Amino acid sequence: MSKKEDIRKKAFEILSRPEFKSGIRFSALVKMVVAETGENDNTCNGSLYNLPKEIPEKISRPYRGLFILKENEKLLKDVERNFEQKPTTKTKEGDIYQPARDYLLSREECTHGVVVGGNMFGKKWGTPDILGSIRADSDAVYQPPIEIIAVEIKDEGYSPVEALGQAMAYKLFAHRTWLILPEDSDLDRIEGIAISANIGLISFSKGKDGFEFVTLNRPTAGHPDFAEVNNILEGLKEKDKKKYNELIKNAND
Repeated sequence: MSKKEDIRKKAFEILSRPEFKSGIRFSALVKMVVAETGENDNTCNGSLYNLPKEIPEKISRPYRGLFILKENEKLLKDVERNFEQKPTTKTKEGDIYQPARDYLLSREECTHGVVVGGNMFGKKWGTPDILGSIRADSDAVYQPPIEIIAVEIKDEGYSPVEALGQAMAYKLFAHRTWLILPEDSDLDRIEGIAISANIGLISFSKGKDGFEFVTLNRPTAGHPDFAEVNNILEGLKEKDKKKYNELIKNAND
């Protein structure tokens, strides 16, 4: 049995447990599979995310972020009563910045990251909420070019057009661009656009233990305008040299 098959077998076993007859959040399912199989988070996430599309006769995803056995769909009324897609209090966008940065670092989508947010560079569509970089340590034998990562985060009530527009604008100076949005019905429509535009997409929800993130698609490296890359880095260096050094400079440089 392959590693992927082992992971999926464990997921089925978890979904079959009595306590999960009314479904389980995908992020929680991944955490349980990781804990019980010893496989890493990325492998489990990739092996499980498309289960409802690949085997819809066995696994259902009635709401974004919720997995349930197809045979248990009759319990959807219980799901609607017990499963909360949105927090009872509005999430402030600024509260998401640091957890989102930590998530990207933990998933190795960047090696370094700093929270920018606000209007640091004087223009709304030119200031990402998070700037990240992918770079080698100073003692690495091979030193590939630094890649810049730009992340835009939106809270509830966001405009899909504005969110996608800002993410597209960041492609001028970033090798990889990410959009982090709350779980809602618009994500199905946005996901297709993000894939075609080579924009990474992550959904978030807030549970009792904090924010939970799910990677929906990953971007590949693009080719930004080198002059724009220099402009954004010079701007960061001028506004906050400490964050610039964290993003660009190695500790022993």
